[in-house]
Formats: sequence, C-alpha cells, structure tokens
Amino acid sequence: MYRIAPLLVVCILLSAGCLAADDEPPAESGVSLIAPVDPIPIFDGQATYAGIVGAETPQIRANYSMGYVAIAPGNATPPHRLIGTAELVYVLDGAAEIRCDNETVTAREGETVLLPEGVLQSIASAGDADLRYITVSQPAYTPEIEISGDGLDAVDVKTDSAPFVVADPRGGIEWSLESGVAVYTLINPVLMNETAIPVGYSLACVELLPGGYLGYDGILGSSDLLYVIEGEIEVATPDGETIRVPAGSAAYVLPDQVKETRNAADSTTRLLSFIDPAWTPEKTVLFE
Repeated sequence: MYRIAPLLVVCILLSAGCLAADDEPPAESGVSLIAPVDPIPIFDGQATYAGIVGAETPQIRANYSMGYVAIAPGNATPPHRLIGTAELVYVLDGAAEIRCDNETVTAREGETVLLPEGVLQSIASAGDADLRYITVSQPAYTPEIEISGDGLDAVDVKTDSAPFVVADPRGGIEWSLESGVAVYTLINPVLMNETAIPVGYSLACVELLPGGYLGYDGILGSSDLLYVIEGEIEVATPDGETIRVPAGSAAYVLPDQVKETRNAADSTTRLLSFIDPAWTPEKTVLFE
C-alpha cells in the first residue's frame, strides 16, 4: 500500500467514466444523472440485469458497457465465453463463486474480479442472500460476442487465463485528503504496470465522510462515471449546474468538465469511480 501527497489524491477521486466517440457528442449536459432502469431477466431467468451504460444510455457513447446484476441463492449464469472482451465484476452484496477457465474464486462484498477476454466463465450466487454486482465489459458487450450452450463446441477458443482479484479495497493504492475523502485505487493498468491488466480504464473505491468533498477539478481527455453504492453525492459545475446522485444511480461527467463533488448524506458515502482511459497524474487540473 502506498500513500501519496494530497495533490495527487484529488486527481484520482473522480476516476470514473467512459470514452466518448469522435463522431458525435456523448451527452448534451456537462454532468448527467444516470438513474436505475427496470431490470430484465437474463440467462433463462437465472439472473436479472439493469443497464447503466449501454443501449439504455444512447446519449453516452462509451467503449465499455456497465450494468447491475442480481442472482438469487443457488442460481448461476451458465458457462459462456465473451469473445474479445474482458469483464470486471465488483461485488455489492452476497457471495459470488466465479469460474474462470480452470480456476474458481469466491468474491464477497467490496471485492473485485477481472476476467480476461474469452475465458470460459460462470458466476454463481454462493451465499444465503442475493448476489448483487456491477459488471463492466470492455469493449462494450454485444450479443454477438457471447458464446454459450452448443455454440461453445463450435468455436475454437483455447484459453487458460487466471482472474485478476482485488480481495480488499483497502489493499489497493491509498490516497487520502484532509477534506474527509479516502480513495483506494483497485485497478489501474498504468499505475499497476507490474501486472498485465487487460483493460484501459482505472477503477477506484471512494469514501466520503459527512461533509467530505473534492474541490473543483477537471480530468483532461477522459470522462468520469461515479456509481454511488451507499449514501448520496452532489456534483456541481462552476456555471451552476448541480445534480444529486443517490445510491444506485450514477453521474456521468464529460471529458475536461470542471466539477466539484460533495457528500450530500449525513453518513459516509461510498462510490465506485471509473476513468477511461486510465487516470494518470498529468490528466488532472485543479481549480481554486
């Protein structure tokens, strides 16, 4: 674990987001609220899925997709492969038994598992309560890349890849501020270059104490996506635009957009923060 100067902490807090397409603007507003959508059954009813970024958000063009998955105890996704796509699983509640080729890992609340592209995988709810997790696929998921059932025998895919596991958020790179904020970098292919991480974004877990905030900053060339796990945040821009983001919702912030983020709850707020391409110190510009 490393401790970095407060200046760098501000840089990574709002490590969130998705890369806009070059041919059209990803959103009309500098800061957008992404509210939960109704879940739909998937895998013949073994699970439900609610999109966060993807077909449900056509105003946001990202090079990954993101969603919320729930699996009842005893249920599982059938064995399948995602061709050309790496999938990240962040467990919100419950216990996930995750098969990745010849290896099986169990992940619980707060743990992250990154599955390399093309592996034979399956995710089961292994506890007594519903398994709930955030899934991120990069490149973005499309039905064509998913191979399951009889189709598995028809494709010539040979993999033997191990999952990348972050078992404890506080075991990541720690950044802290005196403004009531703590940030733990879970995945960053640039900062953690001693390990081959098959995605281009970075992921951080953020805790804001009551009254905690990050002053105005902007991230050059990358957009932010902040998914609130617990509590509520308020994201504001210098021109007066403000949105409140409750638990289960997300804030999408355009590249280069200056913003301030505050804990809007009376208790500690926890969120996931993505930035794509991955955050580096020189990307963040601070504003008084």
